[in-house]
Amino acid sequence: MLALSMQWFDLWRRAAAVGWQQLDAVAALNDPRQMRERWLSDMRQLSADYVKSPAFLALIRFNITLLTQPTIIKAAQFVALPSR
Repeated sequence: MLALSMQWFDLWRRAAAVGWQQLDAVAALNDPRQMRERWLSDMRQLSADYVKSPAFLALIRFNITLLTQPTIIKAAQFVALPSR
């Protein structure tokens, strides 16, 4: 039992050391705002690419069609589960 406890303690000690090394690497950055700005610009680009993708546009077209055509709405209500 003691050997198992020592193994767990050793693993936790190594994990803590790796965590501190990562923290030191992040703290060594000159300006954390640069990293934030780079991350935000990547997110903006990713969102713009996703919104312009054919799959997203097809999904939006399907949803708008489903919401605006009365025959489809009646068919969807027919298929939907009964309300309680």
